[in-house]
Amino acid sequence: MSKKLNTSAGGTPKNTLFNYFAKSPAVDKKKLTPSIDKEAQKENLQNDKDVLIKKEPESKSKPAAKRKLPIAEPAEEDSDIEEQNGKRKKKRIVVPESESEEEYESKSEEEDFSEDGSDYQPDEKDATISEESDSGDEEKDDDDSASEKEPTPKKPRKKPTKNSINNNNNNEPATKKVKLEQEPVLATGGTLMEKLKHLQSNAKKDAAYDDIVTTTSNFDEPVVWPHQKLEFLQPEKIKDKAGRRPDHPDYDKSTLHVPEKFLNSLSPGVRQWWVLKSDNFDCVLFFKVGKFYELYHGDADVGVNELGFTYMRGEFAHSGFPEISFDKMSSILIDRGYKVARVEQTETPDMMTERCKRIKPTKFDKVVAREICQITDRGTKVFGSQCAIGPNHQPNYMLALVEQDEGSNSKYGVCFIDTSIGDFHVGEFDDDKSCSRLLTLLSHHMPVLLLHEKSALSSRTQQILRTVLGGILKEQLPSSGAQLCSAEKTLKLLAERYYAGSGNEDNWPLVLRSMQSDTDHLGLTPADPYKLALKALGQCIHYIAKCKLEPKVLPMARYQLYVPPDEQEGNKPAAVASKLRRSHMVLDATTLSNLRIIGEEHSLMSTLDHCCTKFGKRLLHHWLCAPSCDLEVIKERQQAIGELLNRPEELQQLRALLAPMPDFERHLAQIHLFGNNQIKQADHPDSRAILFEEKLYNKQKLRSFMSILKGFETLMQLPAMFKDSETVLLKRLTQFQANGGGFPDLSKQLEFFEHAFDHEAADKTGVVAPQSGIDADYDEVQDRIAEIEGRLKTYLTEQERHFGCRVVYFGSDKKRYQLEVPESHAHKANKSYALEGQVKGKKPARRYTTNETKALLKDMQQAEEARNAVLKDLARRLFEKFSNHYEQWKQCIDCVSTLDVLGALAEYARQQLVICVPELDSAQSQPFIELEEGYHPCVNASTYIPNGMQLGTETEAPLSLLTGPNMGGKSTLMRQVGLLVIMAQIGAHIPAVSCRFSVVDRIFTRLGAQDDILAGHSTFLVELNETSLILKHATTHSLVLLDELGRGTATYDGTAIAASVVNFLANLKCRTLFSTHYHNLIDFFHMDKRITLGHMACMVENEDNTDPTQETVTFLYKYTAGACPKSYGFNAAKLAGMPQGIIKRAYELSKKVEAIALQRKITAKIVAAAVGDVDQKQMKLNNLKDLLQQLKLCHA
Repeated sequence: MSKKLNTSAGGTPKNTLFNYFAKSPAVDKKKLTPSIDKEAQKENLQNDKDVLIKKEPESKSKPAAKRKLPIAEPAEEDSDIEEQNGKRKKKRIVVPESESEEEYESKSEEEDFSEDGSDYQPDEKDATISEESDSGDEEKDDDDSASEKEPTPKKPRKKPTKNSINNNNNNEPATKKVKLEQEPVLATGGTLMEKLKHLQSNAKKDAAYDDIVTTTSNFDEPVVWPHQKLEFLQPEKIKDKAGRRPDHPDYDKSTLHVPEKFLNSLSPGVRQWWVLKSDNFDCVLFFKVGKFYELYHGDADVGVNELGFTYMRGEFAHSGFPEISFDKMSSILIDRGYKVARVEQTETPDMMTERCKRIKPTKFDKVVAREICQITDRGTKVFGSQCAIGPNHQPNYMLALVEQDEGSNSKYGVCFIDTSIGDFHVGEFDDDKSCSRLLTLLSHHMPVLLLHEKSALSSRTQQILRTVLGGILKEQLPSSGAQLCSAEKTLKLLAERYYAGSGNEDNWPLVLRSMQSDTDHLGLTPADPYKLALKALGQCIHYIAKCKLEPKVLPMARYQLYVPPDEQEGNKPAAVASKLRRSHMVLDATTLSNLRIIGEEHSLMSTLDHCCTKFGKRLLHHWLCAPSCDLEVIKERQQAIGELLNRPEELQQLRALLAPMPDFERHLAQIHLFGNNQIKQADHPDSRAILFEEKLYNKQKLRSFMSILKGFETLMQLPAMFKDSETVLLKRLTQFQANGGGFPDLSKQLEFFEHAFDHEAADKTGVVAPQSGIDADYDEVQDRIAEIEGRLKTYLTEQERHFGCRVVYFGSDKKRYQLEVPESHAHKANKSYALEGQVKGKKPARRYTTNETKALLKDMQQAEEARNAVLKDLARRLFEKFSNHYEQWKQCIDCVSTLDVLGALAEYARQQLVICVPELDSAQSQPFIELEEGYHPCVNASTYIPNGMQLGTETEAPLSLLTGPNMGGKSTLMRQVGLLVIMAQIGAHIPAVSCRFSVVDRIFTRLGAQDDILAGHSTFLVELNETSLILKHATTHSLVLLDELGRGTATYDGTAIAASVVNFLANLKCRTLFSTHYHNLIDFFHMDKRITLGHMACMVENEDNTDPTQETVTFLYKYTAGACPKSYGFNAAKLAGMPQGIIKRAYELSKKVEAIALQRKITAKIVAAAVGDVDQKQMKLNNLKDLLQQLKLCHA
């Protein structure tokens, strides 16, 4: 951008960026002189101390800069030379690191942060600098795209004039600019030698300047900004607004104590910034000045470090960017964990003038009003006019957590919301001492922001905050005082602002109505089981209100009751429940993590995710976290996927149709926000904000709206595409209600919006001009204009009769409707005709106005003003009308999202080498699994060895004790079985030759070995915690996957605990895979009919060799009946590369230990054989032969 800025009539440059805002105090000349003397540097730092509150005499004033350069010539002399030459003088600056830095630094050299209101004179309109017009003129629309790409905007220079030095401010330093060098000017006259001497002198000056730039040592020294020296910002002095230090229990880190004396020493604009900062100390203020958002002091440091900005020249830290880049810059900071407060100007300088006329203005009133319009962090994202909907499909949940500590366990009230969609999930539940239900909630709906009261959580819950929620944002709410939330306050607030019905009307949402006491018909008393839930809801409302989002989010709130997935229906103990009662499978946090069900890489979610839409991806995530237990639902999905596989052309057409679809769910919420009248009614600051790119935002709004309409029009092709569908689910998802489906017919609504306004004109202008019959207010004002035009025609006909000739109207705008009468007939005009002008030439004429034309003009102007007012609000009402059909749009999205997930599962099945449709049974008797040649769904099938197994059938027991060599594939087999069961119960086809099983109500896992240092849990304790959960909550219909329980303690203890758990699960008769390296367990249970033995097969060469390093184990990765005699740990040691000497020594010690154990076992067998019947004695003695043979091998 190299455009020149205009100057105002008085010669004062119009507001560049900061001349309007505030004034930087004068700086001593000594500071501008570079020196390598350390004493001088110390003196400079000392002088900087009071830089924000000191003002130097005019004669000593020079602009401060980050890099301080010597003065080539006196500034006053420069001004005189400039006035004589009448030319703009350029100055050299140090070449910065980037082009944007150069532009921004050159701009800020001239903008000495002058007082924005100190020149205010109520009676002199010209004295007020127009922020709005200045910034609007500085850049044209064609610069917007360039501005958006650059983190620091380029600003054109201004022509300095003599008047600009004073800037209409008597207190301002007389010389605001330092002229570093004059531009070389060729002499207009004289000889060639004179010209040559002139050029040589300029070259010498340039060389001297370059020498200064390259040799000054000050450039390499760190700059100490004024805010870094302010006493009230020092760690040992900092306080919150109430004067509390950080070690105080009620310290509020979001506020800052700024001394009143310091505030009163500032200019109005600077004071305004500090007042806002003191109330929002934990936010980065994007402070609007003209057309730019500015970052000052500590916020400027954030802009430089995080956004790559460059410090502007000036005494204080300062950076910024143009308004159009708000979305980009705020998104970067928010994603990095910052809170961003958008501060907008909410009045123009003219409005400020009028305000000051109505009051007795103080010095600090003479500044345009600015207000915080929105505070945004990761949990409060709302896609308004300045924020585009991003590519991320994952919801950003804000979670409010309220706990009632009941000793060994806790009761929780929760409310988690996604502000970008408006979904509110509210619930209350009892939890165990391991907080398993809370952990399951967090694994299904991981929040990005947690709200909780100070000192109101138990130690076990705080442990979860430090571990599971260690990486998210946390906001502590006051636990006492007026801001304390409660269930009663929540209901009262909602009743007053949103659900106040008249008479017998009940406007409450069903979920909230169910949480109210039956005895209170007003709905202001909470029911006992939901007091904590309503308190959590109140905390969410309190926080979004603090972030200025309440009128944007609550009007579109949709409430859903959160019930923990494992909550039982009725009071019957889980262990003895014979009939499956759940509608969805329970997958707790441990299972989701151990089986890698959700996640971005190599998870079941990433494997199955062939969804084309973002709302489809969210639905697939929900299906995987809560697979169905309803056989009818599962079979319907299987049939629909089967039909899509049999019709590959329709499948690809469907995917091609859905691929370009926008995120309808978030766009619906955004359009609801655009059409929300409560923002204006609630007197929200956004309703007063002055946005300089509003025309562009309006265009973007309408383009987004039109893309949504086109998207829904495209979806109307689905009924025709699937008109021949045979399966029940596909018919329900794609056919209109008239044809037995559930797909909504949106043709009437779409036709209405198609003709509601001119789409092409709206795309170009950003203004909605409706067609006739669309908007009643617009039609009314148009009828009024048409009526006035009719009166004008009638009056013109009367005038033609009067003058006896053709008469026409002449003029435009305020001088319209002048009667133009030919000169030859003008003599008929009487006293009621006022002459306005004459036309001479070939067709002379006279132009008159009458009282009637003036009255008609006034009526027309009023009607046009009314039309403009209607047009301004018309787009909002258009969006509001669209939102009135929300239920139909949402129904369509629900159908399409389900169709998208079915298409994704069909696409996955199409790509597999082996696929089958699993058969599911309700299993009234013994639950079972029959799997033949199954593959792990997340592993490449071409390199994977398939496995099958049977559990709970007529020939096999429900519990399999699984042994095998280290790295033989035991854990992989267990994960494979768990993932295939989950896939089958979401209705997917699975990679196996065949599969048949009864429905699983919950999957438990105890896989892998790891400790939890942050929670203070050892490896063994982690194992036992997970096992304890299984023993408490497993049912006959559960699937339990236990991997090597008891490894973290002594062999005998571990074996005993493992044996006890196996016995419990065998009695429960749930389907279980229990892998172990404790071969004593095999001896305990090898004759037990409740248990089947299995192992992962392998081939061993040189097994009986005395040198274990010569032993070779080949893994076959096949599940085989029977037990494996050894774990072949020395083979694993060899694979790990351990020294052979160590392995041989370990082998020798192993044989000794094994011999001792065998001797004890043989002795026990002999003693046992001495007692009992003769037949039993003989059988026991026969068993001794195998043990003696093993003992012989040990001694060998």
